[in-house]
Amino acid sequence: MRHLLSLLILLTMLSPILHGQEQRLRQIGSGIPDPGEYWEELKPLPAEETIRAVAPPRVKPVSVPSWQKRYTLGPGDVLNFSVYDRPDLTRLNVQIAPDGTVSYLQAVAVRAQGLTLDQLRAKIEAELAKLENKKVIISPVSIASKDFTIIGRVRKPGSFTLDRPTSILEAIARAEGIENGNLRGSAFELADFERSFVARDGRKLDVDLARLYYEGDLSQNAFLEPDDYIYIASSLKNEIYVLGAVASPGRRKMPVKLTIAQAIAEAGGFDKYAYKMKVLLIRGSIHQPETQIVDMRAILTGRDPDIKLENKDIIFVNERPFELLERVLDEAIFTFLQTVSSEAVNINYEPILTCDSD
Repeated sequence: MRHLLSLLILLTMLSPILHGQEQRLRQIGSGIPDPGEYWEELKPLPAEETIRAVAPPRVKPVSVPSWQKRYTLGPGDVLNFSVYDRPDLTRLNVQIAPDGTVSYLQAVAVRAQGLTLDQLRAKIEAELAKLENKKVIISPVSIASKDFTIIGRVRKPGSFTLDRPTSILEAIARAEGIENGNLRGSAFELADFERSFVARDGRKLDVDLARLYYEGDLSQNAFLEPDDYIYIASSLKNEIYVLGAVASPGRRKMPVKLTIAQAIAEAGGFDKYAYKMKVLLIRGSIHQPETQIVDMRAILTGRDPDIKLENKDIIFVNERPFELLERVLDEAIFTFLQTVSSEAVNINYEPILTCDSD
């Protein structure tokens, strides 16, 4: 009796729902509806990005640097000012201040940085026209606002004024050439041009210093732009680089032979963002690298043998799965440039000072 009473209560509660469902079914009719009446086209789900979008790590050299086509002024440049037919208003050796401004007569603290001579002359004349219409003449005395930096295995690392068109070989010559070592009376150069590079705006300049220096390929002897950075790597160091999503990325000394799994362990292991399935191994020249995608799961589970590393190998652990080798290789090379540059400046060398121009 109790079960019968429960069943009656349940049917009473479901009655409105069943009645509504019956009404909806009657509205559909006896025929089978056309799929177009009830099928909703769904937009495809956005594909998961395989790797981070990064700026292209290489930049093409140009035959004529832009600063030579249109020279712009900057702090340290020295100018002469004069007014037509007024020799008493001549001012010589006026230096643009560190804040990029310059003053002449009543034209005080005029912004000069980033302007050409013609643009600065127009601004000075506009300031002076408030008092008296004057035709101003400006001529450069010395150029000191543009420079480049070279560090590494050169005899005189530092920053040098870019006061004339300067190629890569000329820049090395201004740093007094490559350092030499001596072993049992035999001299040898300490530079590794396979790992040396020129950086521009944080990206690798697309030149091969090994081809330039070892083969004499002058097509690689690009002209420098202001703030270019030349790094001459050492041929003596026995080291590897473990970069990317590891606990402690950077350069690792290799006094004994290591495997790829041991190297990742020495770098503190994968971090929480690492894609642990596969890593990228880069070997040889950074200009024409040999690459291998390593299946870490197969190594760590014993299905594949561990890989023995060679001197100067680069191991790159990405944060996400990657499909295009070219893109993850570019990101690895970009990370390598940043790592060796910061280490060279902060650890191996004194703070960079401006060297006297030749």
